[in-house]
Amino acid sequence: MSDAFCSDCKRQTEVVLDRSAGDTVCYECGLVLESHSIDETSEWRNFANESADNDPVRVGGPMNPLLSDLGLSTVIAKPNGATGDLRSSSLGRLQNRGSDPDRGLILSFKTIATMCDRLGLVATIKDRANEIYKRVEDQKSSKGRNQDALLAACIFIACRQEGKPRTVKGTAYDSFNIWMLPELSSVCV
Repeated sequence: MSDAFCSDCKRQTEVVLDRSAGDTVCYECGLVLESHSIDETSEWRNFANESADNDPVRVGGPMNPLLSDLGLSTVIAKPNGATGDLRSSSLGRLQNRGSDPDRGLILSFKTIATMCDRLGLVATIKDRANEIYKRVEDQKSSKGRNQDALLAACIFIACRQEGKPRTVKGTAYDSFNIWMLPELSSVCV
């Protein structure tokens, strides 16, 4: 129990929280001090035991300030085990046809994450590499470039900026072009 001011009793009294109704009630007189409170504590269920869905999480990923919609877009998916009826296949085609300006960015961010995981780099370097790539992409400097080499260069520069420098050989794939670094460095600074 906790204390709160009761307007009926005209003093601080103990209050009881009725969790089923979301009401805060004065223990002395029974006056409802606050109704329909929202319980912000975590749920006891995490839906991991549900056999119909492989993903026990009911929320999306964190916001990403590098994406145009902050990563908060909605995707409607077919239910697990659904057959390919006309409505669900039409929905899939329409959704794939829709314009997503961040589709390439998301794919590049996933590739950067994979490369950083393989190199054993920390999340701050991955995030910095994503920021660098976003700046390069915004300046349209990535057109006509080898994508893997560009992403490796972003990781290389991110390591250097975060004070954890790596060698070019330790950062890059075979397609890495060392002559790309000065151009990218001018974009990233």
